[in-house]
Amino acid sequence: MPRSVELFAGGGGMALGMFNAGFEHEQLIEKDPRACKILETNAERSPDLWKKENVRNMDVLSWLKEAPGLGLVDIDLVAGGPPCQPFSISGAHAGENDGRNMFPAAVETVRILRPKCFVFENVPGLLRPSFKPYYDYIYDQLSKPSVKPKSGDSEHWADHHKRILQTKRAGLNYRVYRQVIEAADVGVPQTRRRVFLIGIRTDVPGWDRWTDIIPTHNRDALLRDQWVVGSYWKRHEIKRPEMPDTFRARVEVLRRVDELFESSPWQTTRDALVKHPKLPKPRDGKDAPDVLNHRGIPGARTYPGHQGSWIDWPAKTLKAGVHGVAGGEGMIRFHDDSVRYLTVRESARIQTFPDTYEIPGTRTAAMRALGNAVAVDVAGIIGKKLREILNL
Repeated sequence: MPRSVELFAGGGGMALGMFNAGFEHEQLIEKDPRACKILETNAERSPDLWKKENVRNMDVLSWLKEAPGLGLVDIDLVAGGPPCQPFSISGAHAGENDGRNMFPAAVETVRILRPKCFVFENVPGLLRPSFKPYYDYIYDQLSKPSVKPKSGDSEHWADHHKRILQTKRAGLNYRVYRQVIEAADVGVPQTRRRVFLIGIRTDVPGWDRWTDIIPTHNRDALLRDQWVVGSYWKRHEIKRPEMPDTFRARVEVLRRVDELFESSPWQTTRDALVKHPKLPKPRDGKDAPDVLNHRGIPGARTYPGHQGSWIDWPAKTLKAGVHGVAGGEGMIRFHDDSVRYLTVRESARIQTFPDTYEIPGTRTAAMRALGNAVAVDVAGIIGKKLREILNL
C-alpha cells in the first residue's frame, strides 16, 4: 500500500480522502489539540484508518526538526492544506507576511522526504493579482525544492526566487500542476472552490501524465432536472415550489435547448440529508439516537449577508465558524424562508465525511474543523488518479 504523510491534518478531510484512495498514513501532523482529538477518536473507532500513535499534536515546523530521524523513507505522498487565512478573501490579506503562512514548511517537508508526489490545497485567493508574485515563487520552489533558501533572514524570498529560476538542473525536480476545483462539479453537495497544487517527481514513471480532473456534475443539469423536467421534485416526493427569480433567465434558455446532459446534476443539501440512511429531523438540544453528532441548535435567524443555504441547491461553502459566519453557511433556508442551523452531522455530510466518522468536542470546535477541512470526496478523486497514473 502506498505510504503518505499528512501535514496540517485538521479534522481529517484530506487524510480520509487519501485513505479512501488507498494511501496508508505514516504521520498526521496537526497543532490544534481539538483537531487531534478528532483524528485520535476515529483511529480508536476504526483502527484501519490510521494508527493513533501516528497522530502528532505539534506544529509542522517543530515536527520537521525530528522528521529526518523518523525513518520515513520511500514516502509516496505528502498532502495537506497549509493554513489559508493569509490568502483568504475574508482574511487580512497579509499573504507571505502572515506568520500563519506555512508554505515554506510544506516545501521543506517535500525537500526532506522526497515523496513521489504531493498535493497541497488552498483558497483561490492565492491566485489574486496581489499575491501572484508570491504564488509564482511557491510554484517554482515546489518545482525545484532542492534549491534551498539561504539560512536565516539573509535572503528575501524574491531573491531566492531568482536563484530558483536561474538554476537549470536542480537535484530534486517536480512537475507541478495547478487546478481550481469546484467541489459541486465532482458531486459534493456544496459550492466550494479550492486551488490544488499537485506535484510529481520527474524521475517517477508517469510524471507527465497528469491531466485536469474532469467535472462529473453540472449546474445546468440540476436546473433542468428541477424546473424543466421536474424529476427532482418527484424523486424527493415534494410539491414543486415557486421558482426563484434568479433562475428564470437561465431556465428559459434551457427550455429551448433539447439536449441531454452527459454530466449528472449538482447535488443539493436535500440530496445530502436524505441519502441512505435519511437523517432524522434534528431536535433542539437533544442528540438523535443512533446518529453521531446530530443535535439541533435553536436560535437561527437571518440578517443581511446571513441568509442561509437554500435546501434545494448545493450548500454555501462551509467555513471555520459557527454563528454569524458571513453568508449564512451554517444554516439551511427552506421554501417558506424559515431557517435552522445545520447540525454537525449534516455539515459533515456536506463535506462528504461518512456517518461513521465521529467529531467529538464542542460544536464550535467541530464546525471549525469541518470548515477548514478538504472535502473528503475531492481528496479521494485526486488520490485515486495519482495512484492510477503512477501505478502506486
